[in-house]
Amino acid sequence: MKLVLTLLLSLIATGYAARPAKAQDIAIFVPKGPIVIDIMAGLDWMRCSVGQVWENERCDGTPILVPLAVTEIIVVRTTSSMGDGWRLPTRDELQRLVVNQANPPMINQDIFSDTYPGIYWSTDQNWLMPNNFWVVNFFTGHSYGRALRDQTFAVRLVRDR
Repeated sequence: MKLVLTLLLSLIATGYAARPAKAQDIAIFVPKGPIVIDIMAGLDWMRCSVGQVWENERCDGTPILVPLAVTEIIVVRTTSSMGDGWRLPTRDELQRLVVNQANPPMINQDIFSDTYPGIYWSTDQNWLMPNNFWVVNFFTGHSYGRALRDQTFAVRLVRDR
């Protein structure tokens, strides 16, 4: 018992102990047609990737893969057709969508149907390598900070509530 207690105290002191999730780490999704609300983060997500359309309660079509510069055009067009505030998500916001499960894509398919099982753009630059951006891979559930502007990846837009 003493050994277990010593080990536990050692883990806490070094920062390896499990910590409870913060409210902003917990995702509670409320679907509303083509949009889903993340209650805890105060975000509206598009349920479909850019290139797909919401039809018959699911995403239909094939997501387009675009370089980073094209995401700016997508945001402008989306804002003009669906209202203000749409933007590319941050890395942390995209990571909120990752679900650990046996088979890819690593996202809740009941909420985000037909999600492309690959890499999605975020707005975050890698501060160690300023020419690189962070992306989230929904095949693996991991994020990477080595994406270059001219590489082509999928896009899912978000806005603040």
